[in-house]
Amino acid sequence: MKSVWAETKQKKFGKSLTSNIQRDIVIVGGGIAGVLAAYFLTESGKKVTLIEAGQIFGGVTHNTTAHITAQQGYIYSELAKNRSIEFASLYYKSQMQAIEKFENLVKKLKIDCDFERVDDYLFTIEQPKKLKKLYDVLTKVGANVKYSENKEILGFPVKAVIQMRNQAMFHPIKFLNGLNLDFEIFENTRILEVDLNKKILYTANHNIIADKIIIATNYPIINLKGTYFLKLYKSQSYSVITNPIKNIKGMYQGDLENGITLRNLNNQIIIGGLDHRTGRNDSEHKFEQLEDIAKKYFEKAKILNRWSANDTVTFDGLAITGLFSKKYKDIYIITGFNKWGMANSMASAQLITDIITEKKNIFEEIFSPQRFMFSLSSFFISLGVSIKNLIKPLLIPLNTHKKLKADTGGIVWYNFRKRAVYKDAQNKLHICSPFCKHMGCQLTFNANTKTWDCPCHGSRFDIDGQIITAPTVKPLDKIPQKNKK
Repeated sequence: MKSVWAETKQKKFGKSLTSNIQRDIVIVGGGIAGVLAAYFLTESGKKVTLIEAGQIFGGVTHNTTAHITAQQGYIYSELAKNRSIEFASLYYKSQMQAIEKFENLVKKLKIDCDFERVDDYLFTIEQPKKLKKLYDVLTKVGANVKYSENKEILGFPVKAVIQMRNQAMFHPIKFLNGLNLDFEIFENTRILEVDLNKKILYTANHNIIADKIIIATNYPIINLKGTYFLKLYKSQSYSVITNPIKNIKGMYQGDLENGITLRNLNNQIIIGGLDHRTGRNDSEHKFEQLEDIAKKYFEKAKILNRWSANDTVTFDGLAITGLFSKKYKDIYIITGFNKWGMANSMASAQLITDIITEKKNIFEEIFSPQRFMFSLSSFFISLGVSIKNLIKPLLIPLNTHKKLKADTGGIVWYNFRKRAVYKDAQNKLHICSPFCKHMGCQLTFNANTKTWDCPCHGSRFDIDGQIITAPTVKPLDKIPQKNKK
């Protein structure tokens, strides 16, 4: 199960850390945010080292739908209500400037990455009044938008739609391949621990002493310090791409099936969405649902690829970029893109560069990690999820591994112990510890992706316990099979 972007051959650096080193600026995380931050800092004259646990351009970057858009659901209504119109306007400006920066880089470096300016359509089938209120806010923040009612959009019976002009889409891997990566890169080098006081990063065998550290790992790999586990949660979404069908001439967001997005790639159609909190899957048929949408609204649609993304979400809908904590000097963080990672990765990379090079950036306050972003309802939901899944280890599973059907998994009783067991199509058992190494929460099995997911903080593992995504830095313990049946 690979994204359409995975079909593009990408740059490989291959070098991993083989000795203790000391460096100026160390960035942990080789997704688009970390790479762009390294690129801009290098352009400003800084010496940068990028550390990636796997291969760069991976993670959410490899699994995005690659909309570069300032049209982001109902975020502006929420910001205007909870903050002010001026605050919402500033956020809109940050996203539009990010789109312009992408375009400028593409032109300057002559990157062939299918970059295209298109309009973005946000439509509703259920809530026209809510969309009209959003339109009123968007006009106040200066957005170039048009509002219509009772239109048909790509066959969908739409009650209302907002058309935001001059947004963008591209091929993220082609774009990153086209950047001049004139900085030091270590791949296949997983950071296991960070000493925030001494500014030392530890791998399994070596350490890195840094003057400045930027944590850009999607979800922070530092467990308790900074209390980011109370400010963030992980959300999973699903995507498919069809065979070449038609040019749908734009990007689309709708509230069908709890949220979907659509865009083109060379007349193929990428359909994404069906979000849920990671580890709290509400359906075993996410990809089938997307395929049904494709076939219902696009004649002769066939699904060629399917993949899943794991995004980090903040309680106020804004990215977190800046000083990790007032307590720790020269430690910075980039996280929390809330499903809008392309525009926010660019905005955050430029912001972190300006902060480190001591340049004024008007967006520093809205993305500040020290801003007030507490939500009482969201806090209790997250706290309840964590408590529930920390209590689960005390409970005895009702089923044993013998009751698992082929190609299914679950937390079951195996040889008098609780285990995470997946039975593959050949009835072979894949057995792991059922507890995430991040903070000990009990895992759940995602039948859509055949993965073990943590409902507390969103770590994900494959069927053999290998890490797919942070915040965990340790794989699951693999349990030897004692009984083949």
